[in-house]
Amino acid sequence: MKRNTTSIFLVSALSLILLSISSSCGNLNSNVMFKIPKKSDFKYDVIPEKPATDYRISSGDRFSFLFSTNNGEKIIFGQSGIDNASNNSQQLQSNSTSRDYLVRQDGTAELPLVGIIPVAGLSIVELEDELTKKLSKNYIDPFVQIRVTNQRVLVFPGKGTAQVVYLVNTNTSLLEVLALSGGIREEARANSIKLIRKVNGKREIYSVDLSTISGLKSAEMLVESNDYIYIDTKPRIASAVLREVGPWLSVFTSSFAIYALIIK
Repeated sequence: MKRNTTSIFLVSALSLILLSISSSCGNLNSNVMFKIPKKSDFKYDVIPEKPATDYRISSGDRFSFLFSTNNGEKIIFGQSGIDNASNNSQQLQSNSTSRDYLVRQDGTAELPLVGIIPVAGLSIVELEDELTKKLSKNYIDPFVQIRVTNQRVLVFPGKGTAQVVYLVNTNTSLLEVLALSGGIREEARANSIKLIRKVNGKREIYSVDLSTISGLKSAEMLVESNDYIYIDTKPRIASAVLREVGPWLSVFTSSFAIYALIIK
């Protein structure tokens, strides 16, 4: 009778553990993103050697607007320290401005001396040319410089916290972005990096392998604002299963110890 009771207890406990394992299998590596469905005809896009087009300003962007007259004469005087009677610090402050401006949801931005103008869809050079034309009506040889201040890429470096890397330099390479985000984590796969980019309104996905020296060319590819860089991770099935089943094993061993003491 005691043997049958013990057997029933063991079978029930093992069944509970197996049920826990089977239910937890669906949760294994559930944090993995951008999976490629099995038996799909998915193909990666060809990695471009350089950006296909210049960056186009869009809604939500912020940009600085630097303006001065006489082809930027006052800017040069101010930086060089030249003291000129007609070019004191007050004139420099009133004739040269560098501030941050937001592109509204309707694609427009409000700028001093210019007013509200459409800017979304323009490249930086095109916007500079457009502002130069408008300011030429009232100012002598205007000098205009535009810089988008919130250009950034999103990096998912394997396990850990995702990072937003701001692009100070427009010619920032993939390798530089990975370095700024802390490099590739121990659990991550250097041979399986996805770079996701929007091109002409469509998302393209490139596969990058940096595990060998031949991947150096891909490492030097230039990133663009709003790129997503996702590094796949190595599956840790055994540790994940133990993590899910651990509490049940603890309950089983404790219960079995108590049961063994009771039936003695």
